[in-house]
Amino acid sequence: MMSRKIQSDAIYLFSSVRKRTCGSGPRTYKIAVHVLCFVTEGEGVIRLDGVLCKIRPFELYLLVPGMVVELPHQSEGFEYYGLFFQPLTLLKESGMVTASPYVSLSGGFLPGRIQIAQPQQILQSILHMQDSSRNRADKDPLLLRLLLEQLIHRLIKSKPAGDTRSDDRIDRSIAFMERNYPDKISIAQLAVAAGMTTAAYSGQFRKMTGQTPVELLNDIRMNKAKELLSQEHSRVKEVASLVGFSSEFYFSRMFQRMIGVPPKLYTRREKLKVAVVSSLGFEQYLHDIGVKPVYAADFFHYPGVEQPMYEDHSRQQWEELARSAPDLIIADEYHSGFRERLKEIAPTVVIDLPAWDWRKNFMRIASLLGREKVADEALARLVFREASVKQLLRERLHGRRITLMQVNHRTVGIQGTSGHPLNELIYGELGLPPGLPVVTDSWRSELLPESLPVLNTELLFVHKHHLLAGSESMFLRLMQTSAWSGIPAVRDGAVHEVENWFAMSWTPSGRQYIMDRLLELCV
Repeated sequence: MMSRKIQSDAIYLFSSVRKRTCGSGPRTYKIAVHVLCFVTEGEGVIRLDGVLCKIRPFELYLLVPGMVVELPHQSEGFEYYGLFFQPLTLLKESGMVTASPYVSLSGGFLPGRIQIAQPQQILQSILHMQDSSRNRADKDPLLLRLLLEQLIHRLIKSKPAGDTRSDDRIDRSIAFMERNYPDKISIAQLAVAAGMTTAAYSGQFRKMTGQTPVELLNDIRMNKAKELLSQEHSRVKEVASLVGFSSEFYFSRMFQRMIGVPPKLYTRREKLKVAVVSSLGFEQYLHDIGVKPVYAADFFHYPGVEQPMYEDHSRQQWEELARSAPDLIIADEYHSGFRERLKEIAPTVVIDLPAWDWRKNFMRIASLLGREKVADEALARLVFREASVKQLLRERLHGRRITLMQVNHRTVGIQGTSGHPLNELIYGELGLPPGLPVVTDSWRSELLPESLPVLNTELLFVHKHHLLAGSESMFLRLMQTSAWSGIPAVRDGAVHEVENWFAMSWTPSGRQYIMDRLLELCV
């Protein structure tokens, strides 16, 4: 007699996303549905099924049917976004499919608090689902289900950034690294742990992780070193030995190369005197994580600034920078050519621009200074504000379109809908409709005034860049063209000159400012 073959799959059906408030205690709730709760405001202690839990903003909790939530007398209440859903198990047997309303949640997706590394991304996903389901006759249940399943599978399979493991053999070798990182480990040992030949192992490892085995082993060692160096009274020599380095000098050099600062500085990173040298507003990055720089310099030679004036200003800045006596200098890539001179003043970290990813820059600076949690919370607050402003602007605009323009001394630039932090804020996070024609093949289209097409847009935001170099003259030239007078925003008096939003969009506080200005101007 043949045995029956039964297949089962878990699926998750989206119900709704609601913003809720739990009033001040004492109160008791018995949970009747599955809900993911992302806490946005409130802090205190509650009981989940009799277990005390300290609730803080930007944390995620999974509540399941039958769970009892108790708010004690001292509770001041909480605000949260609740994502309600229904898990199902699909059973497939002999071509027949049946659904069961009960599913065993497993892996990293267990009731209670769910550890999340980047709360702003989780909140963004939840708000996206809320937006996709709100007041829309044509809302797509399949899209909402897919968005929910993407979120849940991300939570279930959450792993360190860059970790794309899907091969048990590679998993075994990485587990071997994590157990034995203080020892000397050869590729041959790792291949044996994986049950593979050395040649096959190295190729498969890179395919699965995007790194060589040695690179990942060094990552493991450096992450452990950061943990040990964060402890009181840690000594670099001892930490080097504990993570597998016989040479303190080699460990220090490796640590500085991978982390950005020497280990001795890292041990007191929360107390460092920091200077910034940046054209991208890195001083605002520090402000947003609660650090006041001892000095902020910008040595970029902007167009229109005559050489004697530039040299005099630069000299003053170099003198002030040296007098500020920083422990650490953080510079952007526009100042990479000054690296060696900056290092004469203090250890210097130059932050590159990885695909114009301002969030990555922000988090890297935060990690250098031990402010990761503060930075994560700043990003989560930003996502929360973006969702609120998005709804307000949608109500105010009534379909009116927006175009961003930057005029400099050479050309007129029309911003595209992606590829730059400002474009992603305006047309992505805030979802504002772009004017026509839409620039989709680059982050900006630069034209001479006479080549500008008639822009079909009801709101035009203009920034005049490099005024000393002649951007005002270029703008006057633009205003004399026939295309300019044909723009609806020009005819309706809806052209607004704005500050340098292009630079501001690289920082959380700058993005907050841009949203404030949009609310002022979009009336």
